[in-house]
Amino acid sequence: MGRLSDQVVAQLRQAIVHEEYAPGSRMPTAESLAESLGVSRSVVRDALRTLSSMGLVEVRQGHGIFVAVPRDDILTTALTLRMQRSDVTIGEVLAARVTLESTLAAEAARVRDDETLRPLRGHLRRFEDGVRAKDWPTAHQEHLQFHLSIIRALRLPALELLIEPLQELIIVSSIPPEPESGEQWGIGSHDPIVEALESGDPEAARTAVRDHFRYAESPPYREYGQTPFRDVRSVLAGLR
Repeated sequence: MGRLSDQVVAQLRQAIVHEEYAPGSRMPTAESLAESLGVSRSVVRDALRTLSSMGLVEVRQGHGIFVAVPRDDILTTALTLRMQRSDVTIGEVLAARVTLESTLAAEAARVRDDETLRPLRGHLRRFEDGVRAKDWPTAHQEHLQFHLSIIRALRLPALELLIEPLQELIIVSSIPPEPESGEQWGIGSHDPIVEALESGDPEAARTAVRDHFRYAESPPYREYGQTPFRDVRSVLAGLR
C-alpha cells in the first residue's frame, strides 16, 4: 500500500473527475477533508499540493481550495517542456505533422461535412489578410486555426481533446524562418487543401497536404529545420 497522502490523492482525484466537486466550486477546508477522510491535516495538505501540481485544484491563500476548471495549457506546457528537453528538431516536428495532418485531411474529406468545413475558408481569408497587412500575430493565429479546423471537421470530440494540446508544437513549427517575410507564409498554398476537402476526395486531400509541406524542402527551411525545438521560443514570443 502506498503513502497515505497518495491514497488521499486517489480518492480526491476520483471525486473531482466524477464531478462530485464541480469545476470552479469551493471544496471543503483541509480540516474538514482530514476529518471526513480520517487522516491528519498534514496528509491532506500533502495531497492538495500533489493535486495542485496536477492542475486539479487551486489553493487560494485566504480564500480556500477550489476545483480547477479544465485547461489545455497545463498539458500543453508539460508536452512542450518534454519536447524542449529532447533533441527533437523543427524539421522532425514538421515531418510528424505531415504524416498526421495528411491522414486526418484524407479522413475529413471522406466524411465530408459542409457545416464543419465552412470555417476553413474564413480562417484562410483572415490568415492571408493578416500576412498582407503584416499583422503577424493574426496571421500566426489564423494559420493555426486553419490547420486545427481540419481536425474539428472530423467531429470526433475525443480526437480534439487528444490533439489540441499539441497546439504549441503546431504553432512553433508553422513559424517561417523569417517571420516578417510575407513570402514565406505561403499565401495560396492552402487552397488545394480546401478544394480537396470540399470535393470529398480523400487522396487529393492527402496529396494536397503533403504538397503544402514541401516548402520545408526549400533552402531557408532546410537550415531552419535543423534548429532544435528548444531554441525557437524567442521567435514565438515575438508573434504574441
